[in-house]
Amino acid sequence: MTRDLVVIGEGVSLDDGQRDVVEMLLEDYDANFRLAVEETQASMSDLGEASGASDLESDRVEMLRGQMEGMREEMRVARDTMRTLREATPIEASEPSADSPNSGQPAPQTATHAATREQFRERMRTIRDEFRAVRETQLASDVMQDLLGSQLRLLKQFARARGRMADEMTAAIGGVLNESQVASWEDVQRQIRRMRLLPEGRLQGERTDLTAMTDAILADLETEQAQVVRDAVTSWQLDLDEALAARQNFDATGVFVLLSEMMEMDYEGMLKTLRRRQPKAEGVRDVTDSTIDLIAASLPVDQGEQFRRRAIQNGYDRVFNQTRSQRAIAAATELEDLNEELQAAVAALQVDCDVEIAAASENILGAIRRHDEPREVRFVERMLQRQAGEERSRDEEQDPIREANETRDELDEVYLERLRDLLGEEVVETLPGGRKRQPRGERRGGFSGRDGGGDREARRAEFMKQFDANGDGDIDDSEREAIREHFRGMRDHGAPSSRGGPPPLDQ
Repeated sequence: MTRDLVVIGEGVSLDDGQRDVVEMLLEDYDANFRLAVEETQASMSDLGEASGASDLESDRVEMLRGQMEGMREEMRVARDTMRTLREATPIEASEPSADSPNSGQPAPQTATHAATREQFRERMRTIRDEFRAVRETQLASDVMQDLLGSQLRLLKQFARARGRMADEMTAAIGGVLNESQVASWEDVQRQIRRMRLLPEGRLQGERTDLTAMTDAILADLETEQAQVVRDAVTSWQLDLDEALAARQNFDATGVFVLLSEMMEMDYEGMLKTLRRRQPKAEGVRDVTDSTIDLIAASLPVDQGEQFRRRAIQNGYDRVFNQTRSQRAIAAATELEDLNEELQAAVAALQVDCDVEIAAASENILGAIRRHDEPREVRFVERMLQRQAGEERSRDEEQDPIREANETRDELDEVYLERLRDLLGEEVVETLPGGRKRQPRGERRGGFSGRDGGGDREARRAEFMKQFDANGDGDIDDSEREAIREHFRGMRDHGAPSSRGGPPPLDQ
């Protein structure tokens, strides 16, 4: 790309004359590449128009679109009607009391709303299935198969032309360089490949670039430590380039295998092809992850932990973000009106919370590394389920990553409950992250698909068994003082830990 001129110029120290020549070569390549793209796109469009494929099943498609629009209007009217009824009906009239013979049963309006919603869902599923049947009929037709076959041949032709252009471009730039510059040319090519190919990663952790992160810490290191980091980065660059090349080489042919399998609606073949690609993607990710751990281990403990957390967070979404309980407890340590005993109790709670949440976050990271897959894999798996008549909802599917996140969420709520028992609900409600939330399943208006809260409730029951002296189910002032004494004792006998002593938060 023309933007690579800066990288090339700095990497091999081009003089002014060389820079002019390389810039001209890049601009020429860019113009020829864009022309090849436009010609291929125009040819594919011409094939589509000439085939008449757009007219296939057009009447059925328009009919289904009309049905969909009509149903959306019905849904809008139904929502407006239910909203009007809710606003017109007093709360006490719409919710049966505990003494009502119908207590425990949903209110009539709620039941009607739920039934209406389910009817719309069923109709939506029917229309969706009909759309799918139309698409499959279109795809299986001779007209569409001929069109897709012709377009696939055009794409293969374009891929071959692009490869030739890239080889010619690389050779042309190499011819401009002198002997000393040629020695640096391979490093520049690796950098350009890294810049172009890393962002194409589909897995979490597969797009992490360590260059900027390691540059940021080198200035603060001793000479020997800095050299260890530089050596690790150099090794990472070489190993990563091999991993990226392996992934790219697979994609160069694998994409056409996938397109052929898509034409034939061969979902089993597509899944096998995607599964064969998975180790290539994991190879890219694992090179970076192992280097992160190596660099972190070579640094002083605090600095190493900070680097690892920042690097992992860069590649894995929200794994080490502060949780609600951590934010709330951290804010509680800054409250100015707490007495010494409460300050010590909150500080002890913070240490335990950070240890337990960190362990849960590592479990999430491990689950991602073992089970993360591109969205394309999940899509093909769902298509296979539909073919077999076994389509399952998201909550019915086993998802170790989601389960690891939900386990941390439950632990998070346990620590928030502990904080509420120490400070009172009114105080915690004012802290960041301290506001109570409905269970996840209830927020969705359904069920979470797990026995979600079971562990949390067990831990809560154990806590109440220890501190709810009068057994009324609430923590009063005298009982709250016992909690404070408990944390005071933990402080006096050493650093608090959830691994021993009185029943910790996870027991």
